[in-house]
Amino acid sequence: MADRILTWFLETLTDDQFSDGPVYIMDRDYQPRVVRIHSKRTPGLDVVFDIRDDGVSILDNLLVLNQGSTLEDVAEDFSGSAPTIKRYSTITLHLTSGHTPGITVQLELVANTDDELTETDT
Repeated sequence: MADRILTWFLETLTDDQFSDGPVYIMDRDYQPRVVRIHSKRTPGLDVVFDIRDDGVSILDNLLVLNQGSTLEDVAEDFSGSAPTIKRYSTITLHLTSGHTPGITVQLELVANTDDELTETDT
């Protein structure tokens, strides 16, 4: 079960190598569990994304929404290779190629059990 889900909804995409959508700042240490991608429309070409932690990719392979598809239920599952996303890290989504409007990307995170929040943290 996810402790936190980061969501990027991209109505329009620019393919300019800058981050797309919101920038998230982590409130504690997390482990990524799964990435899901959904599109309102089928893309004419593959759409490729990267998720970065302080500018460094957290993925072994870039995320791909394949041409003609509207859903990648498990675009990345981080099986055994999940990096720790540290407290105060900035998490961004980057479009690396392709585009289609109306894409949602979700990153599910699980909090590290040894990083308990205290009242002063919130």
